[in-house]
Amino acid sequence: MSATPTSRPSIQARELPATRAAVAMFGLLLVAYAVNAMDRMVFPVLLVEVRAEYGFSLEAAGLQATVFALGMGLAGLPAGRLQRALGRKRTIVAGTVLFSVATALTAASTGFGDMLLWRVLSGAGEALQLAAIITVASNAFPARRGLAIGSINMAFAAGSVVGPAFGASLLEHYGTWRAPMLAYGAVGIVLAAAVVLLVSPRLTEAEPATATAAHTGGATSLLSRNPLVLAAVIVLFGLADFAFIGLYASYLRAELGFDSGAAGFVVGLSGLAAFASPLGGHLVDRFSPRVVLAGLNLAVAACGCALFLGPGSAGWQGAFSFLFGLFASSGVYVAAAGYLVKSVDAANVSRAAGMFVTCVYVAVSAAGLLFSSLVSTAGWTGAALVQIVGFSAVGAVLALILRPHLFSTTAPVTTTPVRDDS
Repeated sequence: MSATPTSRPSIQARELPATRAAVAMFGLLLVAYAVNAMDRMVFPVLLVEVRAEYGFSLEAAGLQATVFALGMGLAGLPAGRLQRALGRKRTIVAGTVLFSVATALTAASTGFGDMLLWRVLSGAGEALQLAAIITVASNAFPARRGLAIGSINMAFAAGSVVGPAFGASLLEHYGTWRAPMLAYGAVGIVLAAAVVLLVSPRLTEAEPATATAAHTGGATSLLSRNPLVLAAVIVLFGLADFAFIGLYASYLRAELGFDSGAAGFVVGLSGLAAFASPLGGHLVDRFSPRVVLAGLNLAVAACGCALFLGPGSAGWQGAFSFLFGLFASSGVYVAAAGYLVKSVDAANVSRAAGMFVTCVYVAVSAAGLLFSSLVSTAGWTGAALVQIVGFSAVGAVLALILRPHLFSTTAPVTTTPVRDDS
């Protein structure tokens, strides 16, 4: 029996891998992304050794810790175009290889300039990988876009926990900061090969029309009100969050007297909190962006006050490091990405994913330098009150002017079952 026209979406839906296979393949993409977090979170812990060997100032070291974000920001929007030219799977593989090679080459740096180059290139590779994975999450799982995007950040959490702890152990065992960089670069290459062999293009290249839920509504341009307001919120968040990620370990070691192991543990707790990222995605799928983004930004500001105004004990710092990661990484980061994708129509999803990467990471590229400069003039507490607390509060205010009724929605695709009489 031939299929009727109304059954065509069902035929297309069967082109996707079975649910378990799709989840398993998406899981492998998340493991590959987790390697990024291993480097992102361990490098700030290694800054004391890097500064001692190369003679970098605090400002120069802060720039090295966050300049990868310049590469991410510059590559974010082009990543959307590259996905359409090469396909998402090839873009993910290319980004993973570029990131991993640049991470390993950081260990061969002879000075400030070439180290800066490798850090920028590693960020460019991560941008290609991240933007493509966000697009895959949105298109392959449209009915649970927030949850799928939240799982990406949960992968970052896994790397954040493993990265500082394992990196510190490699540092102590081999007596050189280069050991973690070489190890993480090698792991990334292995995972890129695994993606080539095990992930099907039927998952990575899926479009909303081939899924079981349709993406309807949303802005037809990234220059519309909601995408632009979200872009501003994301920029402010990037400046606040990566001031913390880039230099909080230095604050613990230089100001509070923590050793490398204790600093790595406390910083790792902020990454551990990102395991709650699917909950952030659930908020995106269920609640108004005004309420969610305003509330989460205010919570980040409160945690910033607690970290830099409160006691310097390991218990206090560890508790609020965890809460900071919960509200920032599991909260604002996931919600902003999810709402930005939901703010546009189906044709602009890949562009929105690239815009998110650009907005976060162009800001992040300057976060370490700005924060370290503020520390030099106003001290650690003054710098935190301006950049972490203040910027988060402004982001909360901006969230209140979003227009929730203009965001896209998803609805199940109504299909007629297809008989196979062959």
